[in-house]
Amino acid sequence: MAGKITQHPFPESPVVDSVEAFGAFVRSLRTQQQLRIDDAAALCGVSVQLLSDLENGNRSVGLDKALAVAQQLGLSLLAVPKSEQPQIIAVIKSQSS
Repeated sequence: MAGKITQHPFPESPVVDSVEAFGAFVRSLRTQQQLRIDDAAALCGVSVQLLSDLENGNRSVGLDKALAVAQQLGLSLLAVPKSEQPQIIAVIKSQSS
């Protein structure tokens, strides 16, 4: 019998500036959808090892693989100029309150 999946909360900051930050979002989405890592890897078309490493920030992966994982798990990435980041984060936070 499979163990219970512990849900991980979304990171407080929407900024993804490292492999670790991206991995935290991936893990949050996977666990909130109650997906085991092997099921999520199959859904995303990547190996369990790659997904585990990505979630734990252990290695970089190609942008194509990272985007495939994000898309399959329902994560939207938004690229904005760094100079506009504070204003955009403020708007996002005000919309989610």
